[in-house]
Amino acid sequence: QVLYRLELRKYTFSTRITGIVFALLLLRTEKAAEVMNDLLPITDTKAWRRWKTIVLDRIRRGGDFNIDTTDWDDGTWTDREREMLVGLFQNAHDAYRVFERHLAES
Repeated sequence: QVLYRLELRKYTFSTRITGIVFALLLLRTEKAAEVMNDLLPITDTKAWRRWKTIVLDRIRRGGDFNIDTTDWDDGTWTDREREMLVGLFQNAHDAYRVFERHLAES
């Protein structure tokens, strides 16, 4: 006799970062920074710190992942850092879009 049927969904992400941001959105844990640090063994650079600060803040507040360059670009970034940050914030935005679809389907 089956007591309940568990429905599983499989998600595939284009980057590890997108998957981790999605997982943090699902977890809704107060230890999001700790989990992110464990899952993303990255160098502690100014660019990564800025990205993590903004993304973790958006996770805590529960949304608004339309992160524009005016939210983080103070004019001090190198071209390489700026390009990396644009990509990282796009990854976070992609994760949030999947998260929104997940909520709508649940």
